Amino acid sequence: MTKKLEEYEWFCPQPFMNIVTDIFGTTYPCCVIKYNSYWDRNQTIEEYSKSDKLKQFRKEMLEGPGPAVALNCEVCIEQEKHSPESHRKTYNGYLDYEKPELKKELEEYLETDMDTPFVRTMEWIAPSNFCNLRCHMCGPYNSSSIAAEDKKIGQSKLPTFIRQLGNKTLYEDDEEAERFIAECDEFIFDNLVELKMTGGETLAIKYNYDMMKRVVDGGLAKNIDLRITTNGTLTPKFDGKDVFDYIAEFKSCQINISIEGWGKRNEYIRYPSKWDVIYRNAKRFASLENTKVLFVSTINSINVGYLWEIAEGMDHLLEEYPDSFYTFSSGSLVWGSEEIYVITNVPPDIREYYAQLYFENWNKKYNQDFKKILDYFDTLPYDEELMHKMMNDVKSRDVHRGTCLLDLAPEWKPYYE
Repeated sequence: MTKKLEEYEWFCPQPFMNIVTDIFGTTYPCCVIKYNSYWDRNQTIEEYSKSDKLKQFRKEMLEGPGPAVALNCEVCIEQEKHSPESHRKTYNGYLDYEKPELKKELEEYLETDMDTPFVRTMEWIAPSNFCNLRCHMCGPYNSSSIAAEDKKIGQSKLPTFIRQLGNKTLYEDDEEAERFIAECDEFIFDNLVELKMTGGETLAIKYNYDMMKRVVDGGLAKNIDLRITTNGTLTPKFDGKDVFDYIAEFKSCQINISIEGWGKRNEYIRYPSKWDVIYRNAKRFASLENTKVLFVSTINSINVGYLWEIAEGMDHLLEEYPDSFYTFSSGSLVWGSEEIYVITNVPPDIREYYAQLYFENWNKKYNQDFKKILDYFDTLPYDEELMHKMMNDVKSRDVHRGTCLLDLAPEWKPYYE
């Protein structure tokens, strides 16, 4: 009798049915995995699928977590300490509620030797870091604009990036893009049920349009759900077509618009975005017949006190577009040793103030999301040293940009000055 996914101790489907490829061509199982040296660069999809590292990671998923899970799944592990939600559980829920036939296929695949690749979902981070925004919690690998700013202000993440790219702040690799798309043509597209694309700024990178065109021209788009993550500020044309021309060709489309706050708060953190442009584009996406829109955020040290504002704003949108937008979701936790905008930076007095804001603006629909945030405030230790490091970064960017954190978050004044 085939073993059910629920019978495994700590299971995630991503190492078995999903691949992610980053801007330098490294293939690994899940977009939530933080950058680390566990996964090898310059492997083909076939080589990755047969690699010893993937086999070990899968073995721990089937037999019980070990060091590979501890290293690669730190975000979900931390999330599950504070909430019944995590990315891992979302991926399992995707199979339960949206793709039960795929779940059955996967359960049967787990009973085989798994030598044959079983890639059904894919996230492509095209080989370009081009982005027009300079989000506080981002880095040079995901934004050419913040790479350029980091170079000017001497930000700490930049040296590693510069060692890899020389003195450039914009990275593009035409040959890698074409190689990977051709490999997908041979090994992936025929069986794919979901194509996810992210960036950089996804909609401003031509390679993503090349990927969509290849799928459409192959007559396969009608069988594939398209998922695009974008900052919502740009919808350019490449070779005479914009994203709206491609969306209609796919089975369905979900547009994930990345925001860190509602209105002016988002403009500050996702500098120099304009909220009216994002809002207008969100409504334009929502007007498409086969498309739903989700506003997604991270949970970081300078937005964590105000995520209830996003929930409130989403409720107003849902009144106007009840079938075209998803409800509020509290988003992905900024976490890991390389990050400085983690919520351990939030001092105890500010945590108390933020908790009071949530109590005053409580919405029963979002009990689970709000309780998770309150649990972060209660249980995560305060890292004063990292807070000062973050404040130095904030102030450097404020001076460079002509902005000021205190205009939107005056509670930080004792630590800012």
